[in-house]
Amino acid sequence: MSSRCTEQDHRLKPDFEAPLPMKRAHILYAILVSAYFMSLLLRISASVVLPMEAVRLGMSATMTGLISSLFFCSYAAMQSVSGSLHDSFGPVRVVAAALLATATACLLMLPSRTPALLALWRFFSGFGVAAMYSAVLVFMAFAFPAALYCRYAGINYAVANLGAITSVAPLGFAIDTLGIPATFSLLSCICLFLAFLLFSNRTSDPTRMSAAMREPGGRNGIASLAAGLRNAFVRIMRDRKLRGILILWALSAAAFLALQGLWIVSWFAAAYDIPAVSARFWATSFGIGMMAGALLTVKVTAASGQLPRLIRLSCWGNTLCWAALVLAIGLRLPIAVAGGASLLLGVSCAIRDVFTMGGVNDLSDPREKGAIFGMMNMLVVGTAVAFQFGTGWIINRFPGALPGTYDATGYLVCFGGIVALLFASLSALRVLPRDRLR
Repeated sequence: MSSRCTEQDHRLKPDFEAPLPMKRAHILYAILVSAYFMSLLLRISASVVLPMEAVRLGMSATMTGLISSLFFCSYAAMQSVSGSLHDSFGPVRVVAAALLATATACLLMLPSRTPALLALWRFFSGFGVAAMYSAVLVFMAFAFPAALYCRYAGINYAVANLGAITSVAPLGFAIDTLGIPATFSLLSCICLFLAFLLFSNRTSDPTRMSAAMREPGGRNGIASLAAGLRNAFVRIMRDRKLRGILILWALSAAAFLALQGLWIVSWFAAAYDIPAVSARFWATSFGIGMMAGALLTVKVTAASGQLPRLIRLSCWGNTLCWAALVLAIGLRLPIAVAGGASLLLGVSCAIRDVFTMGGVNDLSDPREKGAIFGMMNMLVVGTAVAFQFGTGWIINRFPGALPGTYDATGYLVCFGGIVALLFASLSALRVLPRDRLR
């Protein structure tokens, strides 16, 4: 069973030497989490912006899915690179530069939008925010005790998923009130402010100050990037436990990214024949659930011996919640029931992600955590690209009455197939041990 822990318990542990004062570590952690908040907001903003623009421009679902997937193409391509950059230069410096690129991408939404300009916005947004997720994971691994990793990961998910919540109904309200150019100008200014804060604290990076990275073999410098990418890929492919976690993580993350990042609003609107404003309200329940699920993990001390059991329970629970949502909407149960199923799905997705990441952290060598996280996330996001395009292709087979709209049957067929894949992926749990991961 998991147990509650106290700060005193971990001060007594001799295997952790804090590389910088905890107050400074918490300040930098808060800034990096805020950057991850912005990355989720921009990633999921497509679920509001693209359906709206698809109707205005008469784009097909295949085109909409393709444009959305461009975010994940650049995001995936940069994952392994950004992971090795974190190992070499530290996440504080890397995220400061990434925020500057993200602020520039937001400015692409200021002119009159065409399909080509929307594609450029998605592509360069993915390039900019790619480093932010793995940055927090690497920073936590070096700044805080290992037994508290899942606690800080839970806090990160809870706060960051406010970005997911903000990206649906609140962002839709801001766009309806201020317009797309003004809204994205504001988002660009926020990214610039966070970049300034990180640049001002660039010398206080626990990754660069850690004893593990100063040891012989600790990587520092641009020459280490190619070696880091190669070694991370080989390590993942040779380690049965990392491969098993990769399968579980890739299909789960790709599924909820397709749902939350692209189709959830239009699915609710099509299934219940409600306007976009109401659909956004019910779709927001998924993001609220993810925040609540992350908060539920905050008090859990996930020691190595407990992680396999926690991963198994969270994967089964998450898959059953997926089935519940598809059944609720497919049977046209009251919309409150479907909203509740969406909420529970969000809870289970966050819990599954936190414990899965705890498993990756536990299996990774301190000198290559960034490269491992980055390579894993690149493979995961590559799967998400396929899901984005594939779901658009399936849904496009079921056109609605108006251009840019689609029949509820298409969504049911699409996500029913995803549920079948998720149940099949649970066979990967067999490679995990019953007690300790390593």
